[in-house]
Amino acid sequence: MLKFTKGATATIYVTLKEKQTILDANFLFVFQSRSTNEKVKFVLVNSADQSLYKDRFNEFDIVVNTYFSSKEEGWYTYKVYEQMSVSNIDEDLAGGIVETGLMYLLDTDSVSTTTYNNNTTFKVYDAE
Repeated sequence: MLKFTKGATATIYVTLKEKQTILDANFLFVFQSRSTNEKVKFVLVNSADQSLYKDRFNEFDIVVNTYFSSKEEGWYTYKVYEQMSVSNIDEDLAGGIVETGLMYLLDTDSVSTTTYNNNTTFKVYDAE
């Protein structure tokens, strides 16, 4: 499962090599909202993979607001297609699916803290 927070850069770890059949493939990511069915599509090129162990996992940084700034918070399904193109966002023209999963999009970081500044008075009694 992936978790994206608006206003942040998400580092994702996926296993695309397992089903990959195209050498040095680029990857078409297709996210679909489970509540609105709206799709978000973008391509991550092979050279953007930051993993030191590409045979085991792939690592990409995604600037969330680039693709999801106006999208609704909630659950999305995703599919990743392999392809040779660096710009194609049509699933019908892409190659095979190399990964599927779920992603949760948060509007902002949901953890907030409250700090209170109270004056504390101590009374000390002498026991003698």
